[in-house]
Amino acid sequence: MTSTASVPTHAVAVPTFGKFFLPGPTDVHPEVLEAMIRPMVGHRSGTMEKLLQNVAPKLGAVARTSRPVFIGTNSATGFMEMAVRNGVRRRALSLVNGAFSERFAGIVGACGKECIRLDVPLGAAVEPDMLRDSLKRTPVDAVTCVHSETSTGVLQDVAGYAEVVQEFDDVLLLVDCVTSMVGSPVETDAWKLDFAFTGSQKALALPPGLALGIASERMVNRAKTLEERGPPHDGGRTHAFGCVPHTANLRKKPARVTRKIRGVRSVW
Repeated sequence: MTSTASVPTHAVAVPTFGKFFLPGPTDVHPEVLEAMIRPMVGHRSGTMEKLLQNVAPKLGAVARTSRPVFIGTNSATGFMEMAVRNGVRRRALSLVNGAFSERFAGIVGACGKECIRLDVPLGAAVEPDMLRDSLKRTPVDAVTCVHSETSTGVLQDVAGYAEVVQEFDDVLLLVDCVTSMVGSPVETDAWKLDFAFTGSQKALALPPGLALGIASERMVNRAKTLEERGPPHDGGRTHAFGCVPHTANLRKKPARVTRKIRGVRSVW
């Protein structure tokens, strides 16, 4: 005697696209979701290599950079660690104005580096003059900050920070752009950011699971001199990590941003 398992026949309610009002994860366009149901390919295959080559210039246009864009199959917090392990030699100044800048400061300490904090109240921003004063008082080799502090909604003057940092020798600026990149102006090259990173599930409006990062030549050169970078986040080597279903959807969204929406500036 055989038995047949019952199969639910009721329909699953699907939320209406465009009604998911969160900083992230955000709504994902049906065209992007469709790209994720393609058959698997080898992650070391020629097909994967071509996919990454196709994605690279589109990501560069979105990130406003001519530098390679690292793709990591991890959350953006993984690239916070990458920033610290590859960009902090001994001591960092962490600008803290909310939960995510607090996390960045915590990772500095967790990676065995000395963390000097510049704290401001929740809802406030660190002004460039405050950064300049702190750098004059306390020598450091890197500055960590969050451009758009999601926990409070404060957008900080990262362009101003970059101008200040360039007044000091051998200090790198490491920037969390998780909820700002694509949604707000982030001029990675023009502002001379040493490391800028974001997550796929925020303004890019992709499913969670990818981090994107851009390292300056200064950052790459420093990374090559540091030990304990860790193989997964070694910024001393130019490479990209690819999870095929997630990377496949990168073919769609940057193309939508750069072509169908008439460029990233139109969505700022």
